[in-house]
Amino acid sequence: MTPKSAFIKWSLIGTVVAGILVAGQIAELGGAAGMLQVGQTSSLRPMIEEQLGDIPLTEFGGHDGQIFYAMGLDLDGNQVSEVLDDGAFRYRRILYPFLASFGGLLDGYPLLYGMIAIAVLSMGLAAGSIASIAARFDRSDWLALVVVLNPGMWLSIRLLTSDALAMAMMALGLLAVVSGWRVTAGLFAASTLSKDIYLITPAGLMADRRTRRWSWAVIPALAVAVWATVLTITMGDGFTGRGNLDWPFAGFVTAYSNWGALDGGELFYLGFALVSVAVGLGHGLLRRSWLRWPILGWSLLAVISSNWVWDFGNNAARAFAPIVVLVAAAEAADGISIQPPTTSRRNLPV
Repeated sequence: MTPKSAFIKWSLIGTVVAGILVAGQIAELGGAAGMLQVGQTSSLRPMIEEQLGDIPLTEFGGHDGQIFYAMGLDLDGNQVSEVLDDGAFRYRRILYPFLASFGGLLDGYPLLYGMIAIAVLSMGLAAGSIASIAARFDRSDWLALVVVLNPGMWLSIRLLTSDALAMAMMALGLLAVVSGWRVTAGLFAASTLSKDIYLITPAGLMADRRTRRWSWAVIPALAVAVWATVLTITMGDGFTGRGNLDWPFAGFVTAYSNWGALDGGELFYLGFALVSVAVGLGHGLLRRSWLRWPILGWSLLAVISSNWVWDFGNNAARAFAPIVVLVAAAEAADGISIQPPTTSRRNLPV
């Protein structure tokens, strides 16, 4: 199968699977608005109900989908940042609400449907990219299952968070690396503006002598730094880590006491995250693949993440979902030799 055929095939499969996940979530929560997981006590509830009317609510404060929806309503943060804790931290992940709102033009249900559409398409783009990488190096395109069956991606789609978009842009960036496209740095910048911690991937690529391209990491880093500076000026604390980091393994130790109270679903997601980190550490330490340093970077991030990340399985599964995707891409393109970017047709993955 050609790289182009693999991309089309798995983009369609990924999109269909994501659509099924969305349909199931809508049915379970009593309507599309339920996907926002607006909390009964959420400070964003009045703003969202003004847009969508009477909507399904969840217990306590709700989940992150409501935050991205509110950001789409207020891209400059004049209103939302005042009612959010760590508003600048949230607004660093601006690309998802920006695209979903079509640059601020959409509100109400069109904005909600924009969020759903981007989440669904992100699964397709990520799966297609990994399949295309595998096909380019004569490996099985079924490696794309690391995206389609990735619990972290399922969660991001069902909760309408920016993780799925960040993953899609990262996977497209990896495809651009092996294809010699000139848009590589731009794709990685889009990934980091979806979720800033995804800067780990291009930074790791820059650290490897086989894939060293300064622009791949510098341009995304500059994009995030400039945006965080703007947020610091307008909201304050644009570079905050929000307590997500701790001493090595301290997050595991502190969170361990909470794991006994988790239900089966949370334990499944927690298990996925722990196995992903173990696989990442093993691969990074034992294999000298072209993605060794990005994989080690993500795995070490898990080691120094605080209990805020590790207390609940759904947080950890979304946070470290890229590890298995990177491992699959590393195995698919093992022995890669990066060539200078070119626009000649013979180097395109078709």
